[in-house]
Amino acid sequence: MQTVCCVCQKTKSQTGWIHRQAGKEGKISHGYCPDCFHRTMELAQGWLLARNNGNQGLALGR
Repeated sequence: MQTVCCVCQKTKSQTGWIHRQAGKEGKISHGYCPDCFHRTMELAQGWLLARNNGNQGLALGR
């Protein structure tokens, strides 16, 4: 099963994350490569902080 980053489309290999090679078919699982994961978490944290606007609790359900 191939793991493919859902953001940049890199494929996880035994040596790391590489650009996806065209023509490979088969079972695919989506996830995040380390770079995209960190960028996504930074964006999410910034969004939560902006949405929270300095309130004490996180406003996840609003």
